[in-house]
Amino acid sequence: MAQISGHEWVKPFRNLMKIQFNYLDWSGLGELDSTRSSFARIVYFLYKIWIITTMFIFAITLFADICMNVDNLSIATDDGCIFAGIFVVIFKAMNYQIRRKEITKLLDDILKCADDLCRLSDVEYVKEIIETYQLYNKVIFHGFSALGVVLGVALLFFSPEENDLPIRAQYPFDTAISPWHEIGFGIETFAVCGGLLGIIAMDSITVTMCSYITALFYILNVNFENFTNETTRDADRISDKYRCENVEWDGKKSNNTFLHRYKTYLRLHQRLVFVTNDYNKTYSSSMFVQMLSSTSMICLTGFQAVVVGGQSSDIMKFGIYLSAAISQLLYVCWIGNELNYSSSVLDRSLWLSGWHHEHLTNIVQVFTLSTMSSRQSITLKAGVFYVLSLQTFITIIRRSYSVFTLLNNMHATNV
Repeated sequence: MAQISGHEWVKPFRNLMKIQFNYLDWSGLGELDSTRSSFARIVYFLYKIWIITTMFIFAITLFADICMNVDNLSIATDDGCIFAGIFVVIFKAMNYQIRRKEITKLLDDILKCADDLCRLSDVEYVKEIIETYQLYNKVIFHGFSALGVVLGVALLFFSPEENDLPIRAQYPFDTAISPWHEIGFGIETFAVCGGLLGIIAMDSITVTMCSYITALFYILNVNFENFTNETTRDADRISDKYRCENVEWDGKKSNNTFLHRYKTYLRLHQRLVFVTNDYNKTYSSSMFVQMLSSTSMICLTGFQAVVVGGQSSDIMKFGIYLSAAISQLLYVCWIGNELNYSSSVLDRSLWLSGWHHEHLTNIVQVFTLSTMSSRQSITLKAGVFYVLSLQTFITIIRRSYSVFTLLNNMHATNV
């Protein structure tokens, strides 16, 4: 994980990220650090290979069952619900393995921005913003953890009595007899448990980083708006020690207190823009697959829970699955909406910064350039087709309902 030292206000965020990375390690999709023994790293590597292999086998057997029962809408949609879920887990797991160094660097950059901004903003309202978003992240993380446990129990133990295994799948052997039954059960158990633990960890890390970027944009807005309330002692805190390392506005240290603070916060804004761009490069493909998977899971689980499910165990299982899919999509779109809003109101905050009290010769050029750059739209992207927002959430729900209606009509025709 990233550095463990930093500003006191950021420590709860670091602790939460540490727990989330521990989840990732337990799922078998993480990476042991170099401080562990060679034996431990070898054992963990074998464990990772086993978890990833079981997920691939599970996905292949599910897809085979879909192909063999493509004419049976009930079975095909049943398998399709689970296949959509395990596919997005595998894709995100592979993305993490490929981009692990980029994700670590991204987290380090976010933490450094947070440390610098907190040091420059040693006031109570900034601490309140951080605590508010920290509370959001903790509630969401523990809520998804509890939902993951319930979903895992429902998938593995609330299966129809006629199935030999918890989840339907086509294996190249008879799973009704021993030891093939135990092998099939083991594959599904490891795939489901590892997949759920992994998706909770990966999604929590993803949205927590985005949530913290959003909080930093809000802090910037509040700082700009409160420039006129700052005292001259605040300029002393904005020392060279905490200035952005590789960025200079004009190569000179300003003697103007307001202008000094103004330029320093503008540098932090540019760093946050670069961090957000790196975030999109790292997670855009995963978000796009998430959108497609969520659309499939919502319509298929809704179809299973409302139309096909004839047993109470089916309704419970797919009801929980549907709740997990909707809540996961809603939070990702909500935090994307928050990020867009917090960055879009920066030009308003710049206008309220009290710049008009300064001599125009000192501030006009800097203010003009800053308002032009602040109008740049900061959004979370899912490929080239989606921008994560509440409008996107509503669009996906509508499309899912349209597919649900189509499946319902096809089912009614066949019956």
